[in-house]
Amino acid sequence: MSDCVFCRIGRDEIDEDLVAYRSENVFVVPALKQRQNNPGHALVLPVSHVTGLHDLPVDLLHEIFEVTARVTSAVEDAYGAVGSTVTQNNHIPGQVLHHVHVHVVPRFEDDGFRMPDPELREAPWDVRRARAMALRKALPGGRRPPGSC
Repeated sequence: MSDCVFCRIGRDEIDEDLVAYRSENVFVVPALKQRQNNPGHALVLPVSHVTGLHDLPVDLLHEIFEVTARVTSAVEDAYGAVGSTVTQNNHIPGQVLHHVHVHVVPRFEDDGFRMPDPELREAPWDVRRARAMALRKALPGGRRPPGSC
């Protein structure tokens, strides 16, 4: 789908510096909206355009959740998190990007985590780039995008 921002990132057309991990089928980027007390919120996505978790082929579903498990460990190293919360929204009211993605939210002591969070704010590009770089260092094994550190 040519107008899907996640597809464009997955195809290396935009925001290649924000990609923290990439395999042939899956990539990881910092979420656009970040919680102040949970820095490093990341998304795990398929490169191919799939809109529902139930529509994923089994092998891709397995790879997405294998990478998600690796990200839950990497956020501890990258950001000093004590754990993480993993969620996936499937066709919820108000959702504007219909491309399967799994959220990994780093958790910290006394972070006051809430869902939904009215304090959720768009993080500037340079902040997301720095978070991608930190996560990239803690998440080896994926092909790095061209021109990245």
